[in-house]
Amino acid sequence: MVVTLLIIAALAAGWWYLRGLSSDSPRFNSILIEINHEAQKLLPGEALTLHPSDRVKISKVATTVPLNVGIRLVSTNFDVNALRYEKMTLSDLLPRERIFEHYNFRIRVKHENQELGHIDWEIRPYAEDWLDRANRIIDGDQRLAFLERAHRLHPENKEIQRRLLDEYKSLARWEKASSMLEDMAREGMNREILTELLAVYTAMGSREGVVTTLERLVQVDPDDLEARSRLAEVLEEEGNLSAAIEAYEGLLKQLEPEERIQIYKRLGYLHTETGRYKKAISFYLKAANLDQKDANLYYNLAYLYEKINDQDKADFYLGNAVTLNTEDLEGRLKLAQSLIEKGSFKKAEKYLSEVLTRDPRRLDALLMMARVLEDQENRDELIKTYEKILALEPGNTTILYNLGVLEFEKGDFKTGLAHLTEYLKSHPEDFTARSILFEIYRKQGKTERAYKEAEALTSLRPEDVGPYHYIFEALKERKDYEAMIPIMERGVQANPGEASLREYLILAYLETGQEETAIKQMEELLKLKPKDEGLWLGLARLQEKKGRYSKALKAYKRVLELSPGHEEAEESYLKLRLKSVKDEGAS
Repeated sequence: MVVTLLIIAALAAGWWYLRGLSSDSPRFNSILIEINHEAQKLLPGEALTLHPSDRVKISKVATTVPLNVGIRLVSTNFDVNALRYEKMTLSDLLPRERIFEHYNFRIRVKHENQELGHIDWEIRPYAEDWLDRANRIIDGDQRLAFLERAHRLHPENKEIQRRLLDEYKSLARWEKASSMLEDMAREGMNREILTELLAVYTAMGSREGVVTTLERLVQVDPDDLEARSRLAEVLEEEGNLSAAIEAYEGLLKQLEPEERIQIYKRLGYLHTETGRYKKAISFYLKAANLDQKDANLYYNLAYLYEKINDQDKADFYLGNAVTLNTEDLEGRLKLAQSLIEKGSFKKAEKYLSEVLTRDPRRLDALLMMARVLEDQENRDELIKTYEKILALEPGNTTILYNLGVLEFEKGDFKTGLAHLTEYLKSHPEDFTARSILFEIYRKQGKTERAYKEAEALTSLRPEDVGPYHYIFEALKERKDYEAMIPIMERGVQANPGEASLREYLILAYLETGQEETAIKQMEELLKLKPKDEGLWLGLARLQEKKGRYSKALKAYKRVLELSPGHEEAEESYLKLRLKSVKDEGAS
């Protein structure tokens, strides 16, 4: 018992002694860590990067405190003290064992509650861990999300960057892929990255992206003929012709003379489109020197020379085009069309005849031949040509119309009538066709049909006065004044300045007893014919009949002014004057 008490007393004394030694200024010196099979010493404030699969043990904490009495390790969300007793795999200590997170743990060394110093541990997987795990994820969306997280955590890692880029491309996430490639290009623009970026912009259909990338490719490698050529083509496709011309002309400088022909042709076309006709001619001529058997070059040259009003050269090159191939019907038709447009109908007829000799049923040739014959006013041949066209195109209403007009002019009313009647089935409101039909019926003496056509003409074009005269005569002969009124009213409304139509309307009103309406029309007509004594006389009679003596007196007076000594007007005027005097005396 005594021995035990002595031991306890010695220990207590030692304890108080050690506390006395450490109470002055305790200090943290280092930590010795065993990582897998290697030992590593960390000084205060140093950092250490570890892998989640590393097996770690804290072998020693070196401080100035004897026996480390009161020394403890503290870290938030990480059980660092477990590593002081046994070697453990770090992933077992990570929160929820999520090894694909990046962890930063500050391990503080404390003496009781006093912090002596710290070390920092960063625990994260290697890039190859991310890649290996990604390759084992089957679901595409999950794999993509995993790779995006890996890239966020390892933005500097090229392998992860490449793997994510390939994933974007495989899933057709072109916007993401292009954004990543643009970032890579900004870091260091090179041909490989730009080529890949070009493929991505092409896949996503971004013309702007394609153009800018091709421009950068040319900038990086001025000798890249493929990039220059494609840049020119894309610029042309998007309608930026001036830029396309510049690109093609830049390409020309790098080609051998025999390789330039297609570029010459493109430049000829583009300069034509932009209205630089002389420039276009110069390039087409260069192309023709290298390829003298391309008929299109000659057609283009003919067109351009016509544009600059050099007709002789235009005809020369068009002639060259069709001479290249005696069986070239299309070429002859094009030449004929060009000659027709220039008014060279005789020359055009020659080429068209050659075409129709080989192919009598060639519709476009027949149509052009019709134009030639129209110009030559060869009515008989024109009718035959129209009939051939109609046989090929029975529903061609233009040909039906033209045939109808020609037969009418020729005096064949029956045939003309048949064609025009057929034409009017699909064009019932064609005023000119109905006008001809009206003339045919009128000349044939078919009064009823002529009347119906005349009435239709007034409905189609009320402002055309001609048919009203025929309608008036027809209805007057029938004494059908009731039917005449709405037709003439329509005519007067459409032609307020046409006196004859008001005269017809006045007659119709009078014949149907509508004297008041007739008076109004007479007053309107007198504005057009203020010196028509007959009209004034008629108005005076009606006003007198209606008992409007003052108005009648004015009208009779106007007749006398226009025709002094007019017997009826003088007599009626005096009679009304006397009557008015008597009426005044009686009152």
